[in-house]
Amino acid sequence: MSHRILFFNYDVMTLDLNRVTIIGRCASDLDVKKIESTGASVVNFTVATNRKYKNKDGNLLEEAEYHRCVAYGNSADVLGKYLVKGKKVYVEGRLKTRKWQDSNGNDRYSTEIIVENFIFLDAKGPQGEDHDHPPMDDDHGSLPTDDLPF
Repeated sequence: MSHRILFFNYDVMTLDLNRVTIIGRCASDLDVKKIESTGASVVNFTVATNRKYKNKDGNLLEEAEYHRCVAYGNSADVLGKYLVKGKKVYVEGRLKTRKWQDSNGNDRYSTEIIVENFIFLDAKGPQGEDHDHPPMDDDHGSLPTDDLPF
């Protein structure tokens, strides 16, 4: 068995990676807004992820972590239209920390996931319709039955 070693034209020690992947449930209602200066859409929402574990006494515990997410442009429009509170979603993006000031003038920081990719994971849509399979005609398609070879 031979092994291949790949060499790159850059020093691996200088590479950085800012990548976040979560799967959880939407924990907030979405409200798409427009950025005044550019007219681009933006939506803020929260995704909850749960972790189950046993403590030292053997009791099963569950804790939730809440992740602030921000999407821009077409992603914001699609998320705002189809993602509703309680629905499962895959979110991939990068972390960004914003600095802002509260009403008392104190500096505050918020770390958010800037959404780059997402996938709706629930099989049913907001009104309960099934999206796994396209609707079929009553005659189960339009195949001619008289020309079948069996």
